[in-house]
Amino acid sequence: MSSKLITIFGATGAQGSSVLQSLQSNTNKSFKLRAITRNPSSDSALKISSSGVEVVKADGWDKESLVAAFKGSWGVFVNTNSDDAVFENPEEKRTELDLGRIVVDAAVEAGVSVFVYSGMASARETTEGKIPVQAFDEKHAIGEYAKSTGAFQSTAIVSPGWYFENFLSPEMAGVFGGFPYTPSDDGTLVFKAPTWGGKEDIPFIAIANDYGDIVHGVFLDPERWNGKLVQGVSDISSLPDMIEGFEKVTGKKARFEEIPWKDLETYGIRALDTVKHMFGFCQESGGRYYGVVTDSKATAELKKSGAEARGKSGQDVELLTLQKFFKENFSN
Repeated sequence: MSSKLITIFGATGAQGSSVLQSLQSNTNKSFKLRAITRNPSSDSALKISSSGVEVVKADGWDKESLVAAFKGSWGVFVNTNSDDAVFENPEEKRTELDLGRIVVDAAVEAGVSVFVYSGMASARETTEGKIPVQAFDEKHAIGEYAKSTGAFQSTAIVSPGWYFENFLSPEMAGVFGGFPYTPSDDGTLVFKAPTWGGKEDIPFIAIANDYGDIVHGVFLDPERWNGKLVQGVSDISSLPDMIEGFEKVTGKKARFEEIPWKDLETYGIRALDTVKHMFGFCQESGGRYYGVVTDSKATAELKKSGAEARGKSGQDVELLTLQKFFKENFSN
C-alpha cells in the first residue's frame, strides 16, 4: 500500500511542528510528508529537512507557488498566522481571510482530497455581533470557505484552545501578573486575568504533546470528521482550579485574581488585543469558546488514535493534564 502525501502549510510553527512530528512517526509509514516554508534556509526549515521531510519553498500570497507545493498531495494541514508581521503594517489592506482564500484555492487547484485547517468558531456569530474578534472571525470564515468549495472529500477544522506552552513564556507571564515565574511582594505567584464565563470550562491544549496526535487522528479517518469542528482540548479547567492544581503538584504558593476583561493590558500588541477580546467574547457567550459547550471526548478519542498509530500505549495515548504539565515544568 503506497503512502499518502500530506503537505503542511505553517510547518515551522508550533502547531505545524507538532503535526509533522506525529505523522512522521506513524509506524505503518502511512504518510509521506512535505513541509512548506518561505525560507528553506532557516534553522527550523533545515531541521525539518534533516529529519527526512521534503521541504519546499512557497509563499501564502503567491497562489502559483502554493499550487506547485500542494501538487500530488492527498491531504494538507494548514495554519494561517493571525500575527504575521505583514498585518502589523497600518497601510496593509490584505487580511488573513484573503490569505486563507488563496491557500484554499491553491489546494483545490492542486487536487487535494483532505483539507484540515486550524480554525475557530466565530466570535461575531456566537455573540450575535456584540463582541467580534477579528482573528476568530476570519479563521472561521476561512474554514467555511474551504467547506463551501465542495472540492474536498473531507474538510475538518481542528481548533486549538489555550496553549499550555503559554505558561513557559516569561514574557506572557508578565501580562498575567507574573505567574508562574515572578512572585508578588508577599511571595505568592499571582495569575491576574478575566474570568471565562459560563461554567468556567476553559479549553487548554498541550500543543507539543497532543495537538499533532489529534490532527493525526483526523487524517486516519477523515470522512468521519468532514465538516466538523474538532475541539482541540487537552484539559478543561477554571482558572482558580488551575491555580489550585499548580499549588498541589509544585508546593508553590499561588492565587488567582480576577480583573475585568476590558482592563487587560495589551501594550499595543495586536496578539494581546486578540486575547483581550477573546475574554470578552467568552464572557458574553457564556464560555462558549467553540460556539458550543466545551467537551474533550472527541479529542481524547483522536489523541488515542493518533498516538497508537505511532506505537504508543498506556498513559502515552492519553491527553496531557495541566497538573502533569505543571509538575514536569515547575516542580523543584
